[in-house]
Amino acid sequence: MVKIIIKSWDEVYKETVRDVKAGKVQKEKKIIYIDSLDDLRSLITSGRLKMLSAVRKEKPGSLYALAKLMKKDIKTIATDANMLSNAGLMRLEKYKVGKRKKVRPIVSAKKIDLELPL
Repeated sequence: MVKIIIKSWDEVYKETVRDVKAGKVQKEKKIIYIDSLDDLRSLITSGRLKMLSAVRKEKPGSLYALAKLMKKDIKTIATDANMLSNAGLMRLEKYKVGKRKKVRPIVSAKKIDLELPL
């Protein structure tokens, strides 16, 4: 599971410093902090959620295979995959087949838990 929390970077920093000083251990294995709801909306689109689900279920061997599976052009798939990878929601594993370099998308989380402040 991946947990996404909407919280300002100042709050995250202050909590982290306080927790380290107190010797607290983080319970969740993977937490992604996002600064605002607008940032979350720009990262998690319906198309990118479909991509995460397709990678998780179908396990395509490359971004090209994912593009074929989703019936999208490779440039769109590569851009979205890099954005999801930079956010920590997808891993992009580089490997070679003969002389060709390939990139395999990997999603290990089974679900995303979202924490919104009120």
